[in-house]
Amino acid sequence: MGQAKGKRRKEDNPRNQQEKPPECPVESVLCGLGEVMPGFGELVKGLKKSEAFQKRLEAANAEIERRIGKAPPSGGVVGARRSIIPPGTNLKVSRTTLGKESPVPVPQRDVITDMFDEGNNLVIIAELPGVNEKDIEIEVKGDRLVLFARSQGRQYHKDIALPCPVKEKPSLTCKNGILKISLEKEPK
Repeated sequence: MGQAKGKRRKEDNPRNQQEKPPECPVESVLCGLGEVMPGFGELVKGLKKSEAFQKRLEAANAEIERRIGKAPPSGGVVGARRSIIPPGTNLKVSRTTLGKESPVPVPQRDVITDMFDEGNNLVIIAELPGVNEKDIEIEVKGDRLVLFARSQGRQYHKDIALPCPVKEKPSLTCKNGILKISLEKEPK
């Protein structure tokens, strides 16, 4: 008799008590969140006792069933996979549909620039992150400077209007993605 008092029965152990599985989608989601978020499961268990919560749960389940357009699942499978292709549609695959993929064009990024007038020279500072000096092309066309750079999946382009005519031989230096272009002004 002394042994019977000291031992707990398996049914009395809270770990061995199995709760019934949730019967509706909303309750399943709430129970799943209760397993992930500490303390949330106990909150849901407490709310299940509330009549207002039960009414809201029923309304939410009815709305889900209405939107899905079918009765609640009758077993372990919750939800179904639906195809976007209408039933009875014949799909034809040809060599043209499975041809070579064309490469995705690299988007051109605008270049942030500043221009300074230093007497006989115009100095343009441009930000070109990830670009080396060898990857930069500059072309002077009258009162315009066209800047193009491409490197490691990046492509930059900028067309800059110059305030005065300049000589066509610019000097440039590029360090850590900062480009400095020096243009000598044409004499007036």
